[in-house]
Amino acid sequence: MLPTQKIHSKLYLNGNMKLSELINYRNQLNELSALLVLNTANAELDKVLHLVNAQPELMNSITHDLTTHYHTIQQAFNNFEEDLDNLKSQLKSKIEKAERPWFQEGYNLYDKGETDYAEDILNNRQAHAPDSAPFRSRLTQYANWKHSAMIIRPGLETFIDDMVAYDPLYLVDLSHDFLRPAMGKFNEQYQNRLRPYVVKESIDDEILGKLPNGQFGMCLAYNYFNFRPFEIIKKYLAEVFDKLKPGGVFAFTFNDCDRPSAVVLVENYYCCYTPGYLVRELATTMGYEIVYSYNDPGPSTWIEIRKPGELDSLKGGQTLAKILPK
Repeated sequence: MLPTQKIHSKLYLNGNMKLSELINYRNQLNELSALLVLNTANAELDKVLHLVNAQPELMNSITHDLTTHYHTIQQAFNNFEEDLDNLKSQLKSKIEKAERPWFQEGYNLYDKGETDYAEDILNNRQAHAPDSAPFRSRLTQYANWKHSAMIIRPGLETFIDDMVAYDPLYLVDLSHDFLRPAMGKFNEQYQNRLRPYVVKESIDDEILGKLPNGQFGMCLAYNYFNFRPFEIIKKYLAEVFDKLKPGGVFAFTFNDCDRPSAVVLVENYYCCYTPGYLVRELATTMGYEIVYSYNDPGPSTWIEIRKPGELDSLKGGQTLAKILPK
C-alpha cells in the first residue's frame, strides 16, 4: 500500500463523521478486497512461469528473478489485504462507539412515541410506510384457513385483506383505539370472528401472555418495529417464537441500520436504531430460520423467519364464505 493511502485512511477515520457516513464508508469498504485482484494476477503470472519453466535449458538469473518477484507480488497483495482488514477493524470500533448513544436515544423516542392520538400515529406511519406491493403476494402464499394468524398493529394497512383466510385472525395492539380502524373495515358478522387483543409492552413482563402458545401459522408486524428499540424487538421475537406452531413464520419490517438511509432517519429522530446484523443474529440464536429477506428502495427491510418444523393442522374443514369489507 502506498504511504499516501495509509495517511488518507487515518485522517478519514479521525474526521468528524456522522454515524450514517461511517456506515456508508464501511459498506463500501466491505465490497472491496485485494485478494480478488490477486486471483486474477496469479492466473496470468502462472501462465508466464509455466511457459518459462517449460524450457529448463534456458534457465538463468532472469528466470530465477521472475520466480522471486512472483512470490514478492503475492506477499505484497497479502500485506495490502492485511492493512485493509486493519482499517475495517478500526472502523468497526469507531462505529460501535458512535452507535451507543443512538441505542439509548431509541428508548427516548419510544417513550414519547405513543403519546399522540391513535389516528394521528396510524396516519403518520402509513404515510411513511414501505411500499407494501412486493409483500402482499408473499402473505397470500402463506394464507391458509387451517391455521390461525396474528397481526401486530394492523392499523390502516391493506394487509388484513390478504390474511382474512386465516381462521381465526388475531389483531394485537396497545389499545382498542389502534384496533378499531382495521376492524371497522368489515361487517359486524366478521368482526365477531376476529380476535382483538390489547397488550402492554414491557421488557420485564410478558407482552403476548394472553395469547395461546403454539397456535399460529403466521405473525405479521409491518411498519411497527421501525419504531421500537432493540430490546423490545428482542422481546417480541422471543415471545412470538413460543406462539408459533412448528413451521410457522414471523414476517416483519424494521429500520435496517446496516443501511445508511435507515441511520439518517435515526439521526433525524424518526426511527429507532436497529442494526440488521444484530436482528439476524438474534433471530438465529433464538432458533429461527431466515427464509426470506428483501431490502426495499428506502431504509426498510422485510424479513421472514420460520420456527423449525413442519406446519400442520388437525382441522378437517371450514365453512365456505368470502370475507368482504363493508
